[in-house]
Amino acid sequence: MQSKKNGHWAIDLEPVSSLGKTKLLFAVQHLSGKNDQYQVFNKPANWFRLAFLALLIALSGSLAASPVYLSGDEAITNLKLTPVKPPTDIFTSSQPAQDTPQQWHRLEVKLSPYSPHDWLMVFRQVPHKKLDIFVPVDEGYRLKKMGMDGSRSGMAPNAMKLELKRGETKTYYLRHHTAPLNQLKPELWPSLNYLEKLSEQRTAISSIQTLLLVALIFIFTLTLRNRTPALYLLISHMLAANVMILMWEGEIFRSISWLGDPGHWLILMTTLVIVTGIASYRTLALLPIYTPKTDRLILSLNTLGITLAIYAISAESSAPKTTMELAAFSLLISFTLVVIATAYCLYNGIRPAKMAFPSALTMLSLLSWSWFTEAWPRSLPTYPELILLSLHAALLPLFYWYNHQQNLQHAMSINAIAPASRKRRIFETALREHLQNPNSPLADSELTQRVLSTFEEVLPGIPALILQHHYNEWHITLGNVSNYSQTAASLQSQLPAIENDLLNVITSGTETKINFKDRFGTIYWVFPLTVEAEEKILLVLSPSRHHRNATTWQTACDISSHACTLFQANRQSLFWQQQASLDSLTGLLNRRAFHQEAEKIIMATANNDSAQACCALFMDIDNFKQLNDQQGHHVGDQILKTTALVCRKTLRHKDLLGRYGGEEFVALLPNTEPWQAFRVAERVRNAIAKEHADNNKWSNCKLITISIGMSALSKETNTLEKLLEDADAAMYRAKQKGKNRTSISTNLIDVRLPAT
Repeated sequence: MQSKKNGHWAIDLEPVSSLGKTKLLFAVQHLSGKNDQYQVFNKPANWFRLAFLALLIALSGSLAASPVYLSGDEAITNLKLTPVKPPTDIFTSSQPAQDTPQQWHRLEVKLSPYSPHDWLMVFRQVPHKKLDIFVPVDEGYRLKKMGMDGSRSGMAPNAMKLELKRGETKTYYLRHHTAPLNQLKPELWPSLNYLEKLSEQRTAISSIQTLLLVALIFIFTLTLRNRTPALYLLISHMLAANVMILMWEGEIFRSISWLGDPGHWLILMTTLVIVTGIASYRTLALLPIYTPKTDRLILSLNTLGITLAIYAISAESSAPKTTMELAAFSLLISFTLVVIATAYCLYNGIRPAKMAFPSALTMLSLLSWSWFTEAWPRSLPTYPELILLSLHAALLPLFYWYNHQQNLQHAMSINAIAPASRKRRIFETALREHLQNPNSPLADSELTQRVLSTFEEVLPGIPALILQHHYNEWHITLGNVSNYSQTAASLQSQLPAIENDLLNVITSGTETKINFKDRFGTIYWVFPLTVEAEEKILLVLSPSRHHRNATTWQTACDISSHACTLFQANRQSLFWQQQASLDSLTGLLNRRAFHQEAEKIIMATANNDSAQACCALFMDIDNFKQLNDQQGHHVGDQILKTTALVCRKTLRHKDLLGRYGGEEFVALLPNTEPWQAFRVAERVRNAIAKEHADNNKWSNCKLITISIGMSALSKETNTLEKLLEDADAAMYRAKQKGKNRTSISTNLIDVRLPAT
């Protein structure tokens, strides 16, 4: 407004401050001129006045808090509240304490003269710990509680009707209990629009809660028949999702007193929903088996995420904003690793990953998009995030059911369990007594009986058997004390259907423990003892329901761990014993080992009442010294190897064959009559001559043949030493008669033998 005073023009500016009005009076000198025009001389003082005037005008505009104008049908969701001190308009007698964790905000609202709607001030559905609205009435203010201590009446306890007349302006004051991540973001909605939106939200949430309830009943039903870690994780995930929905709706906080801020409880529950969801994918896709290192990293990131979330909601500084971002990024990285590991399992043909991978990838993409499109720091899950997390929790049991049906089609459901601890365990007395290291190597049959007897002593009543896969054939060994033939027959009948899956899981690692269930409900615990290319030895237990507990499982793991060590040590001892008994060039038994094994056969034959025949062959390569000198030692070595190979192929498996020294070979033929032994000797002699004739690679080399002497056990020849002496003498007679022939001992008389 302008006025003329004492020859000067006066401009009255009335900027509005946060608590009242201030008049600023500026005088601008009126200068006379032509046509009564107002001119400003170009003087420094006048320019300074104009600059100062412009600055004050701009400042007065910023100080003027223009009211929020309510018009149209769209909600106003980006309100900016003005922080103020406790207003003197409300506290006329005394001001509140300055150290209370309460913050005041001022909001001025003006209703359009043409607005057809009633308007609502809407807050989040999760109530704040303390939220008071001071509504202007008459010459004062009325207190409206909207926090946890607020009224539960009305359709929307989180909304307050703005009692405004058309064209009227009112100033509201908001008192809010400050807490980390507890942002106050009111919105202004046309009442009909908000109630329509609220009705749609409640319908959607009720539908998802119904789905979650049905899924929970389904999972509980499966749990009664099959108690697995995957089912327990799914139950935890769905329960957490249900509690998250109840907290998001807010009624639970108005009905029951809670410690702390309700928003913090919702943040914690949302974190638990994400963590249990990630853990469910780990179990469904068998990540602990096929990607154990990645799985341990996923568990570490989950632990870090939930730890940071707890710290963020419990701290009282500005740090929780960054801390909550780190927690969210930790969970996103963990979820990303789950997707990558599941894709790896899918690439390698793991069936459970077929459903887990697309679901996990979709969930990760939507959650990442939602988190990255909204400004941080964030406190509560938005409505779309709530629907996404809840719907995902309701659908996860379908993936488990699909995998369960696939397992039924494969006759058995296999679940491998990685070792939980690598710490050395102290075995109890019973284990130490039954599983002592043997003084000498044992045969596999003796060692398996020793392991089975240990189980019968330590875990009586639990069927135990040894399952051996040797050259693509399955063999089952039972203990000598208890008879579990029915369990063995049931398992044997189902092995062809599960062979491929079982072998795939076994070969993933020798430390893997396997828990699988057949279609009849029988539970089997499988512990690999030896896993080799051609042979696999497995320990199988079939515990009843009252035996399936943590103590029995740990005891079985202890026995199997020590039994596995025994098998490895025994195999190693047998290997070195065999190496010490074999000729390094030909791979046949050396002279000492041949004598040891032959003595056992001679003694067994002598103690047999049926007096079974036993014959010996003493073989010598003809002209070997000359061949070795003429052609070289490498040719001589090759001749020895070829001769040994032909002898091994021609003789039976039960025949004993060894290199006696130099170019001499000896064979013991148990349960063989002399006339049969002569035919065997001729077959060996002809085979060796033919092999060397067909594969003679050396020039100027004579035909390679052998001379054989044969002897047999009798009353006069009743020791191994005498038997080999007679055969050696017969071999020298064959040399004297022209070589390349078989000669019979002079002590051997049998009309069925030809004259030599």
